[in-house]
Amino acid sequence: MRNLLLRALGATALLVLVSTGPASAHAGLVGTDPSDGASLTAMPTSVSLTFNENIGNPAYVAVTAPDGTQLDVTDTQAVDAEVRARVADPGQRGTYTMAYRVVSADGHPVGGTVTFDVTQGKVVEQVQASGQQSFVHRHREHIAWGVGAAVVAVVLLVLPLRRRRG
Repeated sequence: MRNLLLRALGATALLVLVSTGPASAHAGLVGTDPSDGASLTAMPTSVSLTFNENIGNPAYVAVTAPDGTQLDVTDTQAVDAEVRARVADPGQRGTYTMAYRVVSADGHPVGGTVTFDVTQGKVVEQVQASGQQSFVHRHREHIAWGVGAAVVAVVLLVLPLRRRRG
């Protein structure tokens, strides 16, 4: 009986490995305006992000000022592979963080951050941005689905074997 269970688990693992096709590529950021790490004399009135494939709506853009306040971002539009948005100018000198979250053509969310500096304006106390998210934090939903699928697979394999015993 134990040998049969091991064979079933081995066959299931082999089937999963053989049937796994190539992964779909998600949209990748290929350019921004302002560009990542740019140094500008004045705050731009609009920002844009360009991706390597078309992206869907809704698209989200958030811009954080050097003092940590969220700026008003309006008129966010995703057209083909580009996202454009208008940004309010707080008149602060320092590092700005632009965060984005869009949906790839394959339906997966893609997000990230870009920073740029503005060299003119009032001086404010810089707020340090929090660190990047960990792999587990970014993929927690995928991990949960994988664990759930593994539990279901084990239950479906073990239940028929237990019924035969009893």
